Parts: sequence; structure tokens; C-alpha cells
Amino acid sequence: MKSNNMLIKMKIYCVVFSISGLLFLSACSKSNPNLFESYPTEGTSTKRYTFDEILWPTQPGQLVYESNGFVIDYSNAEYGYISIKSPSSDSTLKAQITLGESVYTYSLVSNEYVIVPLQMGNGIYSVRLLKNKEGSTYVVSASTKIDIELVDETSAYLYPNQIVNYNKETQAIMKSFELTQEADSEIERVYEIYQYIIKNIDYDYDKAELAQTKFILPIIDETYLIEKGICFDYASLMTAMLRVQHIPTRVVTGYVEQGYHAWVEVYIQDTGWINPSVYFESEIWGRVDPTFDSMGSYDGDYQNQDYY
Repeated sequence: MKSNNMLIKMKIYCVVFSISGLLFLSACSKSNPNLFESYPTEGTSTKRYTFDEILWPTQPGQLVYESNGFVIDYSNAEYGYISIKSPSSDSTLKAQITLGESVYTYSLVSNEYVIVPLQMGNGIYSVRLLKNKEGSTYVVSASTKIDIELVDETSAYLYPNQIVNYNKETQAIMKSFELTQEADSEIERVYEIYQYIIKNIDYDYDKAELAQTKFILPIIDETYLIEKGICFDYASLMTAMLRVQHIPTRVVTGYVEQGYHAWVEVYIQDTGWINPSVYFESEIWGRVDPTFDSMGSYDGDYQNQDYY
């Protein structure tokens, strides 16, 4: 069975950028200002969305499961997410989401809804709420099954969640609208945001070392304001800036030749998933990897594993 335990994974996150990789990454973002100066096509003109039209998760309370103090609001499950709240501030509380052989695990926060994506498609999802017993052993405090039929396969990638976490005060979201105010098509919007990130965000080597031993969720505005981050931060920032433009975008984690890594996949109307990146300088579609492209290029293989 494939296991997708975020806590374990993030402790080895971006091992690709360990000390052994410093030379490889020495040509970082701001040193390559002329990359991707044009894109191959202007694309089909699409609606230009406003800040007031951003899609936000809600908890209307129409469909709710409660047990042992846990609350699951799945009223909007058809749009690709559920909201889960824990009964205490115990940082060891987890929510484990399973469909078939795919398993995703999320940390819960006391008295706050954690937005959990339903990115595994249609089916009967198993939701188990876990409490740490000792060490790495967890016990099930509550569990339920939810039959999900999504309105669209991309809907889970249009809302914030624990990995791509933004709200109405997130400054990077405002920047997204500034960058795309003259863009008429989705590909132009992707281009403007992508180019901004690879020119302005530098790689954070100190954080990369810390991420090998400590679980670190990306903080979008921290990356945006200090203009530094690791691959997880690059991917989460770009994903957030595109989701508010109503462009389905997902963070992908998996492996490259140097180790564990994160990048981005974007869904463009009339094209589908750019699987997973765009080479704007030619007629070739390829991976959207703002981390590697900020320093030049990467021509190796990618092995997709998880989507957020």
C-alpha cells in the first residue's frame, strides 16, 4: 500500500538541496532575469477574475459528522474538499484520508477547521481521526466513510488547503492580481506569475537543512515577503497565486535525480493538465518547476507521487 504520511515526508523534504547540491544550485533565481521572455501562444481569451470572485471553502453545516469532539463538515465535498476540526490543541492529532491504496495524512488544529482536499477522484473515502498513543503509534478516535462524486475533477485544485494555505489577507494573492491585470488568457496568467517567481524568489539553503529533520509547512506570505524558500515553498506560492485566478493548479511531490522534490502542475482550458510544466521559450510543453527553472534548467526524470 502506498503511504503518503506528510510528517515523515517533510522531514526529508528537498534533500535535493542538501549540502551536496549547493554547487549545482549556485545559479539561483535573481541571477537569471532573462529566462522565458516569451510564450509560444497567447492562448484562448478567458474571463479575467477579480479578488471578490476567489473561491473560498465554507462550512455550512448541512452535512456533518461528529464524534469524540471531532467535527467533519462535508457539505461541500462535491467541490473537492472537507473541513475537519479537532477537540483539543494536541499537536499529535491527525486526519487520515484513504481511497483505494492512496493514503494522505494531515495534522489537525484545535477549534480551527483544517481544509482537506479530496484529490483522489470519485469514490468512497475513508476518514480516520487519529490520536498519538506513544512514539509513532496512533489509535483511531473516530472514523467515517463519505461517498464523493465531484462536480469536476479539477475542483479540488481551486481552493486553499493545509498545503496551499491562503486567506483574504494574504499579500501574495494581491500580487497575483497585480501581475495578471493585463493578461487575457490563462497561459498569459501562468506566464506572468511563473516569471515573477523565478526572477524574485531565491533558494533558502538554511531552511533546506532544517527541513531534513523538522516538519515544515509552507507559509505563502513568508516566502513572498522574504523572497526565499525551498522547493515546497516555490510550489505552494505559485499554486496559490494561480488558484485565485480560477486556474486549477496542484503541488506535486515526488522524486528527481537528486532526491525528494516539489513542483507544480497547471490545468489549461483546451489543453488539460500541463503534465507537469511549461517551457515558455518554445513550442514544447514540459514541467512547471519554479525551483529548478529559477536557476536555469533541469533535464532529468520526474517521478510523481502525491498531489495537493
